[in-house]
Amino acid sequence: MEIWNLKYIGETLKKLRKSKLLTQEDLAEESGLDTRTISLLENNQQEPLLSTISSLAVALGMEPSEFLKEIEMDAERARIREKDPNWSNVQME
Repeated sequence: MEIWNLKYIGETLKKLRKSKLLTQEDLAEESGLDTRTISLLENNQQEPLLSTISSLAVALGMEPSEFLKEIEMDAERARIREKDPNWSNVQME
């Protein structure tokens, strides 16, 4: 499982943040992190510590394991799309 691929961590974090209608500032405040850290993570310029993953997950209203699973699923979707550009983004369970 390649969950530590920065590309997918950043993309997933941004997707989840936006789905909750949060700004980077909102997420920073909720997670106890600073806005720069949120920006660096979303732009794939920093790899998070496990404690950071946990803080972000809680701020997004989910368990850390759910957050990691979402990253894994986004990575898998991307791998499938690379192999088959016509693949639709169907919900994976």
